Formats: sequence, C-alpha cells, structure tokens
Amino acid sequence: MTRLSLDLLVLADLHYIHAAEDVCTIKERRCELGPALIRAAFQDVHKAGVRPDLLVLLGDLVNNGLAPGAGDDMAELIQVARETGLQVLALPGNHDGGYKRFVEQWGCAPGLHEVGGYGFLIYHDDVAADDVTTRPAEALALPEQVARRRPDLPLVALQHNPLHPPIEHEYPFILANADLIQRGYHEGGVILSLSGHYHPGQAAHAHQGTVYATLAAGCEAPFWYAHVRLRGREVEVHARALEE
Repeated sequence: MTRLSLDLLVLADLHYIHAAEDVCTIKERRCELGPALIRAAFQDVHKAGVRPDLLVLLGDLVNNGLAPGAGDDMAELIQVARETGLQVLALPGNHDGGYKRFVEQWGCAPGLHEVGGYGFLIYHDDVAADDVTTRPAEALALPEQVARRRPDLPLVALQHNPLHPPIEHEYPFILANADLIQRGYHEGGVILSLSGHYHPGQAAHAHQGTVYATLAAGCEAPFWYAHVRLRGREVEVHARALEE
C-alpha cells in the first residue's frame, strides 16, 4: 500500500492593500506586498527542493475587505494564487469582510475538503463586534462526524484564530470556546491544526494528540510562511522567512 504523502505551502495575514480605499497605520505591516509574498514563498520553497501539492491561505488576506476596491485586491490575490498551479484552500479572517463574498470569490466553502487522501476541515468562525471569535455549536461536532463517516481520512483543521497555547493579551486572539474545539479535535483524531491571526506566531507543538501551529504574519518582516509535510499521520511544520 502506498503511504499517504502531501506537502503544503501555507501563508497567513497578508493584509494586502492596492486598489482598496484603505490606509494601514501600523508601520510594521507591509500591506503592499501581498501578491509578491505568495510568489516569493512559492519560489523559495522550490529552491529548497520542495514541490508543494497544496497552497493554504489562513485569512486576513486583505486589510479591510469592506473598503471600496478591496474586492479587486482579493481578485488579484486569487489570480496570483492560481498562477502557482497548486490547488488552493483559503479561508477568511476578521479583516476580509463578508464570508459569503469570500466564498464566492475563492470558491472554497467551509466544511470538508479532500486533497491527496487527507481531509481538510475549513472553519468560518463567528466574529463579534469586539473581535471575540467563537466557533458555532453546529461546527463543533464536525471532526467527530467526519471521522466516523471517513475513518480513512487523516484530518487537518484550518481556521484563522489560534487555539493553543493560550495567549495572555487584552485583545482576544484565541477562539473563545477553544477548550471545546480542542476536545473535538482530540475525539475526532485531528492530526494538525493550522491558524494565523496572531502575528508573532506560535511554534508547532503537540497537545492532546494534535499538532497545533500558528503562522506568523506574512506581511511583517522577516515575512514568514510555512512548509508543512504530511507523511501518513506524521506531521512536520517548517517555518521559513523570506527576509528580503
């Protein structure tokens, strides 16, 4: 039997601004670089001898999805992502505007996506006015439901907000019902959970049988992305900096 194998190219938090009528006041964010970051990460991982199978984008792809012209910026990112020739899984962050429009543009709905023998669970979590983010009750059972129906699929969870470890900060980075989500991942046998949103990032680590990793922001020096290697149920997350 052939062993499952998949390589992922992963970016988060590009906060792209070009056509949008929007100004970012946070000087660390290089909001003009979005498409260049996708291209550079694709080229860099190839230079390292890796041929990725899948491009994953973990939200906050534009800086303000509600600004006039932001749809054009998102369309440019979509075009560049497709130029890689990779299958693309993308999910919205709290900066990307309405979820319905995001799905219409990217063609990537929440729920189960099968790629290369793996099951990717995409979540669109509920963001309140104060940016407190919660996973709706109907989505909490998804890992266990999929695992029961498709025990052959190693599961990978994709969401914008981090889940583990906790972040002590006045801003609510972590999903509000993270404990329930982690329990569901454990019971459903999720092998990997990938998040963005927290710009410093959090190193990959195992917790209750799941590897959790939070990608550092792509739009801030040294311009991080990740190469994720899946071999059967084994997980490796390699964070790489573009720097220049």
